[in-house]
Amino acid sequence: MDVFFAYLLISSSTPLFLWKENRKLAICHIPVVFAMWIVFISYMTFDLGLTGQILFGLSYLANVVIAHMTIFHLFVVPFFKMMSKPKSLI
Repeated sequence: MDVFFAYLLISSSTPLFLWKENRKLAICHIPVVFAMWIVFISYMTFDLGLTGQILFGLSYLANVVIAHMTIFHLFVVPFFKMMSKPKSLI
């Protein structure tokens, strides 16, 4: 659970880092962060059983998918755009 809490803290700051480069991804990421916090708090305070574990896992999985999409859009796409430009000798 400590790893999930650390990941929750790191993922909560992700929209702040994304805001300047890609606001659409940052806005899409905010509801997932809220969902993760709500599921985490309810998981820690109530006995949700299997439903709580599934909700926590799904919100974690959604956050991982959004994080990978973000990495792709921020680093991979600009790299291939840079590689496709003709290089000048000067």
